[in-house]
Amino acid sequence: MKKNVIVVVAIAMLSVGAISASAAGSCCTDSKCTDKQVVQQFTQETAALASVLKAKEIELRGLYGYEGIDLRKVNDLEAELKELKGKIKVVAEKYGIPACCLS
Repeated sequence: MKKNVIVVVAIAMLSVGAISASAAGSCCTDSKCTDKQVVQQFTQETAALASVLKAKEIELRGLYGYEGIDLRKVNDLEAELKELKGKIKVVAEKYGIPACCLS
């Protein structure tokens, strides 16, 4: 009996979460995210930054895979990633692109 109650409560909680998430919508339905010209300009301007960002993320994942992790190197890479993301965000703000459209 207790298992049935727990299962029903869990399903109810998941249902409420799914319904509220679908009702919230996405900010990417905004016209700035769908304006192809603005997105193309943003993409062209940040292509080099995005490429470096991806390379640094791959390098960081590789460092996390080692058993003897070099914390100084990890911290340096994380700082570089934060700086690159900040630069990309500045360009996005210049074009009026919301943060949810950057992922």
